[in-house]
Amino acid sequence: MEEPLFLESLEIQQFRAFDHLRIERLGRVNLIVGKNNVGKSSLLEALWLYAYQGHPVIVWGILERRDEGIRPKSPNILRGPQGGEDENIEYYSESVEQLFYRNSNGPQKYNLKIGPVGLEDKTLILALSAEIDDKTDDFVTTIETQFNRQQSGFYFANVGPYRLRSGNSERCVIVTAGGLDVKAVEKFWDNVALTTLEDDVLSALRIISPNIERVNLLAGRRGNAGRTPVVKLAGVKDPVSLRSLGEGMNRMFGIALALVSAKDGMLLIDEIESGLHYSVQPDIWRLVFEVAHRLNVQVFATTHSWDCLTAFQEAAKEDEQDEGVLIRLLERNGKITTAQFNEDELEIVAREGIEVR
Repeated sequence: MEEPLFLESLEIQQFRAFDHLRIERLGRVNLIVGKNNVGKSSLLEALWLYAYQGHPVIVWGILERRDEGIRPKSPNILRGPQGGEDENIEYYSESVEQLFYRNSNGPQKYNLKIGPVGLEDKTLILALSAEIDDKTDDFVTTIETQFNRQQSGFYFANVGPYRLRSGNSERCVIVTAGGLDVKAVEKFWDNVALTTLEDDVLSALRIISPNIERVNLLAGRRGNAGRTPVVKLAGVKDPVSLRSLGEGMNRMFGIALALVSAKDGMLLIDEIESGLHYSVQPDIWRLVFEVAHRLNVQVFATTHSWDCLTAFQEAAKEDEQDEGVLIRLLERNGKITTAQFNEDELEIVAREGIEVR
């Protein structure tokens, strides 16, 4: 029986550059294209925020990735003296305002909404509020969220101590254009080592280098920076650093680890083609389609590359599940809108060389 998708459709209101964006149909594997500054990365951020129901750790993670805000280190950093106001309050409020849609008059104070089209009970609503606490006379800034008709509010002062529950930690995995950080690589590898999922990671690496026999992480090669990915090559006695085989190999390792770690959730990949030669991209997409279907992962990736788009089309055409969707973001009359292409339409786009980026 086919597993349901995490999201069958998507509607975003008042987030970043999106006034009101609707995507009527999503696939298991979705490729997002468009010119610079039309919101491809913002779309991934909206999905990340939705997957964790507006959790403040994700809010600050999104802001920190763009150097738009720094997470409070002290649990009381935003609580001023009684009857007073801490000097950091305005700064942190302005940081979160970066997530809200802006026009020429600045951020719009409407509810930010992310969810399936027409399903209010599955929509995430996020708002920012700042007011005086009646009991303490403190000036308190909160993130207010509503999901599945249930409301919760997070004091900014409490953002520091908050942690994602371990059971939900891989509900959504995100891979930036720069790849996974060292801690994420170590965590994901420890979860898949000596399991059948390790075979999927090896299959991904062999797309680029077929003579790889094994892969592992070894300590002591980076000092205190963490463990180093190494591989055993056929005919070579000693293991060699994965990075010594090229940046594309390191990129492929991160994507493969993220893909198998996102089981029953979502995988978000920014600039998926980064560091990967065009000749291997069709096989990479074939692996993504196969593993995503088998492990019930919904994939969203962005690209600037026509080679990546045609490779995606080739793999989508071969996929028997009809699960590939191309999403184009474009600007019309100052607003960001979308066009979607199913696998039949995508074949025409690729064959005719129609510009959709």
